[in-house]
Amino acid sequence: MSSSTWSDWLSLNVVERRIAPLRADRPVLLSFLVFLVVGGILVPMSLDSWLGDPEFLTNVLAEAHGTLLDLLLFGCLLLWFDQKAERRRRIEKYTNAINDLLGWDAEMATYRIVGNIRRLNREGVPPESLKGAYLKGADLKDADLSETSLHKADLSDAELQNADLSDAYLGTADFSGANLQKANLSGAHFGVFAGVMASEDEQETTLAGANLRGADLRNIRNATAGTFAEVKTLFKARLDPDLEAAIEDEYPELLKPRRPG
Repeated sequence: MSSSTWSDWLSLNVVERRIAPLRADRPVLLSFLVFLVVGGILVPMSLDSWLGDPEFLTNVLAEAHGTLLDLLLFGCLLLWFDQKAERRRRIEKYTNAINDLLGWDAEMATYRIVGNIRRLNREGVPPESLKGAYLKGADLKDADLSETSLHKADLSDAELQNADLSDAYLGTADFSGANLQKANLSGAHFGVFAGVMASEDEQETTLAGANLRGADLRNIRNATAGTFAEVKTLFKARLDPDLEAAIEDEYPELLKPRRPG
């Protein structure tokens, strides 16, 4: 058998058929087999040193301890990178699951979107976008929706107590009847961005009947006193001085406690 033929046979039968599948499917087993092969060659070659040279054994033990420490540090680093990568994969999975449900007006969509929002929050991140999400009556108490796009989302009658909507883009989201008590809306953008092509009826955030008692409305953007004309209450809401003065002038009843009934 010529050298080229032998090389082709080795490449086909050993590398491609034996080693390549192990490398792809069982890398730990492949590493162990390589260790056994190298050890099987190296140990017999150094057997005389093992048996007759005490200093050799001392050096081997010292190197073994150094290698063990290297493996420990490398393992910790590898574990850290693996956890970071796994977290990114989970975040991408939950985000894609939400995106697949946007625009589906069904109770099942609400249930699944809320579940994935909670999972993202447990990972320490808010959803990127809930544009067009059907979240009517959703339980989003304490949810983190900061910097999230809520344009065209249906959040009517949603429970958003203590939710974080800071710097969120509300666009034409529907918050009618929603409970936003003590929610953080600081820096949120109400209505559509300037220059966005939309009809006059599709430019404002809907807040009819929304409960904004104790909500944080400081530094909000694109909002006037008229934005809150139909809300249920603004009692104890935190407002910028100019906006608070305008509301006090036009809708003073909103800043006062509501009577029962």
